[in-house]
Amino acid sequence: MAIQVQIPQNTTLSFKTDLKGNIVWVNDDFVKLIGFDRSELLGHSIKKVQHPQTPVSVSKKISKTLSFNEPWNGILKNQTKSGDYFWANATVTPYYDSKGSSVGYMYVERSASENQIKKAETFYLNPNLNESGFTLNPKKLVYKFKIKTKLLFVSGLMASMMIVLGINLILIKKVEYEDAFNRLKGSEFNLSLTNLMQLTAKHRGLMARVLSGDPTAKEGSLQIENQLDSTFKNFLNLNEEEGKHFRVYELSKETYNDWNHLKEVNPGLTPKESYLAHVSLIKKMLNVNSEVGESSGLFLDPDKDTYFMIDVSLSKLPYLAEKLGQLRATGLAYVGKGANAEESEKNLLQEIMGANIGYFESISISITFIAKFNSDSKAIIEAYKHAEADFPLLHKLIQDKIIKEKIPTAKPLEYYNATTNLIDQIFNVNQMISRQLAEKFKARADHAKNYATIMTIVTLTILVFLIILQYLIIQSIMSVIQDSTNIISQIVRGSGELKENLDYGINDEIGGLLKWMGVFILNITEIVFILRQVSGELSAKSKDAANLVRNYSITTQDQAASTEETSAATEELAASVENVFLSISTQADHLKEIEKVTSDFKMAMSDVANAMLGMTNLTEEFYKQANDGMLTTKNTADSIHIVNQKAELIDEVVNIINDISDRTNLLALNAAIEAARAGDLGRGFAVVAQEIGKLAEQTAHNTRNIQSLTTDTKSAIKTSVGMMMNTEESFRELLNNITKIQETAKLVRSAQDKQTEDTNRIVESVHKINENSLHILNAASQEKIAVEEISKSIETIATGTQVIADNSLVLLETAKDIEVTGEHLQTAVETYKY
Repeated sequence: MAIQVQIPQNTTLSFKTDLKGNIVWVNDDFVKLIGFDRSELLGHSIKKVQHPQTPVSVSKKISKTLSFNEPWNGILKNQTKSGDYFWANATVTPYYDSKGSSVGYMYVERSASENQIKKAETFYLNPNLNESGFTLNPKKLVYKFKIKTKLLFVSGLMASMMIVLGINLILIKKVEYEDAFNRLKGSEFNLSLTNLMQLTAKHRGLMARVLSGDPTAKEGSLQIENQLDSTFKNFLNLNEEEGKHFRVYELSKETYNDWNHLKEVNPGLTPKESYLAHVSLIKKMLNVNSEVGESSGLFLDPDKDTYFMIDVSLSKLPYLAEKLGQLRATGLAYVGKGANAEESEKNLLQEIMGANIGYFESISISITFIAKFNSDSKAIIEAYKHAEADFPLLHKLIQDKIIKEKIPTAKPLEYYNATTNLIDQIFNVNQMISRQLAEKFKARADHAKNYATIMTIVTLTILVFLIILQYLIIQSIMSVIQDSTNIISQIVRGSGELKENLDYGINDEIGGLLKWMGVFILNITEIVFILRQVSGELSAKSKDAANLVRNYSITTQDQAASTEETSAATEELAASVENVFLSISTQADHLKEIEKVTSDFKMAMSDVANAMLGMTNLTEEFYKQANDGMLTTKNTADSIHIVNQKAELIDEVVNIINDISDRTNLLALNAAIEAARAGDLGRGFAVVAQEIGKLAEQTAHNTRNIQSLTTDTKSAIKTSVGMMMNTEESFRELLNNITKIQETAKLVRSAQDKQTEDTNRIVESVHKINENSLHILNAASQEKIAVEEISKSIETIATGTQVIADNSLVLLETAKDIEVTGEHLQTAVETYKY
């Protein structure tokens, strides 16, 4: 029975297929989980890893989404070699070669949530009843908004990211300031406690002498008590400020009360009781010091220049001084007993000396690192080296005059001075380190505070600059697009003038497009200007020709009527020769005038023909330029599409960055575990691991923002492609209008040809009539023409006159057609204003 397996957390399964769906690459995590060998997967179909229950609609949805060069995201069910299965939150994207051509698809799969798996199981069981909803297609959502809205969204997102980044940096510096301030106060506590421990140690030694019967130490002990009281006042003031914050308020109060109690009862104690009371007091001081080091974060400070100082000042030097104090007290007690000294006391003295040797060796190593990372610590190094050089002298004194002798030969005062001198040197070194730590943390706190202030000012300045810049960019883009769109739409609608300027002095792609659109409009302006002139002249001349033909038609009709009357009155011809002669003379003059008018009309028609030929040539040139503009727009859209394909490569880089971020998180977790195992020595390393984890989280967050920005950028590019397509469609409509103008010009030219043919016929008829009139006139003048010939001539004239009248009617109709065509052409041209 097949069981469900889980994709391990922080694991990414990925593989590639070619365009046919054959696997060409798999990563190690996928091979490990799927159970197949790499050789069993490469070259095989993706169906080998798909579960047989995968609905066909899922595969179709993936193919359809990828065909638009868009990513697909959803839940897929895969099967392993053993027959088990697992659910994966999968993202499928095309990937491309160096030339930008798609060569296959990239599958990236990660663990799915329980809610996603439940929905996927329901869909897989009822693929026909449930809607997949797997496709990640933001295109429709983005297309709902205007360019200005999308630009404002992007600018708002950038401003938000800038604000978040600035606040993050400020908060980081705020944390650094607080940490530095806490450590500053901690170092001040440390310095105060160091002074207290030094004075307490001195008081312990002097009181040991006083209680042992040495009156010379009485005055010194009183002076130390006064110094302790003064130092405790400063310590209590510091405790009032930060004691509760560092959780040492009550312990510090208790330490002060113990000192007051010890000061009161000390004169009545034995040397041993006084020693033990002082030891108890110093231990409480050491406990306060350790607690302050923990609470203030001193022990967690990761910087090399302060880490070893803190370690030496809080964890080593105070304990070395206390051990030296124990060495002093034990040695004085042993020397004071003389011959009564016990062997166990000598062994204890040797044991304390060995512990001191260990402390010196450990501190010497730390002092080496302090010298390495702090160039300003020469005084500290010299002071410690001086103490380190005095310790062998003390060791020699103890060995030669105490340890090796059956009865100690060392003088108590000699021994006291040697140990006390070394203790004071150790405390002096610790005070110097504490002061330098306080200075460093004060400088660090001041730097963090100043940096946060500067970052606030810089962030606000950059934010204001970005807002102004984004506003100007959006306004410049939107104003150009809106103005250009309004101008072109107004030109198309006839409410705008062709002389409008689209050159805004912009040097980007939009500016280049607008410049070529301006050139295109100039070409249209020239053509419209010529068409307007031609249409105006054509309309005017057509009207004149129509008037002439109309008058001529009336004259010919009258002439036809006269000719009929003349035919009816042939019997009176002989008596009216003189009247006929005059009438024929008048008719000859009219015919000459008509012949001249028809000749002028023929020349006018020739001019119209030449103008129409020029217009045809210009419309053909304009058609070619419009077609070139459409091709340029299409090439621009193709170039933007290629840029969109290049932008898809960012997704793969983002996936790689996500993988690196996840592995960095895992590395940070392992480092934190190892640091925890190391205990106190791994505290600094734990902070580094924590910072690495934060860096990985910030990287993942920024990567998601980059992916979101990349998706918005690709949507904006696709919107630009849509605008290019709309521009191309406008070019197509313009080409259709030019074609209509060409067809109109052809009709005008055809009508003009017909009119020219009819005019030629009229001219020939008029010429024949003119010749006949001359014959009649010659016959009448000679008075030798018979009545029959006159009758025939009149009949010929009547026939020719009727033909002329009929032809004049045809010419009148043609002139009217040309006049209407000219008016239509003029109306179409007047749509474009200039």
